[in-house]
Amino acid sequence: MSIKNPDIFKSLESIGDHFNKNISNRFIRKILLQLDIPHADWDKLENITSKSDYYKIQGIQFDEIYEFILAAARFIYKARVNIIPNIRGMLSIGSGLQRGAKGGSGDQERILRDMAAQNFPVNLGVFSDMVNELYLKTTNLDRQENAKKKPVYERIPELKDIGRYLVTP
Repeated sequence: MSIKNPDIFKSLESIGDHFNKNISNRFIRKILLQLDIPHADWDKLENITSKSDYYKIQGIQFDEIYEFILAAARFIYKARVNIIPNIRGMLSIGSGLQRGAKGGSGDQERILRDMAAQNFPVNLGVFSDMVNELYLKTTNLDRQENAKKKPVYERIPELKDIGRYLVTP
């Protein structure tokens, strides 16, 4: 069954915008790629965060949304565990900026890089909340659409870990 619920698509679009602007920005993207995340999860994140118009036209299946939610939740977990504790060091090593260098563009880049590092935990928390909200909306719609049979989310055992992935500090 193809979902064409505007509220779901609005959530997907908001998640994609937030991910692309605040999570996978030019300062953070390089260290995100160091995460031990399966290629399939990266593909799911990329597809959902960049193709919301395609899904609005074609619709999206419940299992596709749940696969995205799982990929996003695993990403959030890995980022919290592996990036947040070391983000400043990871960004300064990969930045190519010399410490103490004077000059307008170098200082501006350093300030923007430091802001990205400082805001990353908050932005990741917002992303986690958005993914959780999408999960709740989707499960509610799933129960409504599949009132006479077992909802799709009950057939995906990995979804039982969603809470742990989204909340683990």
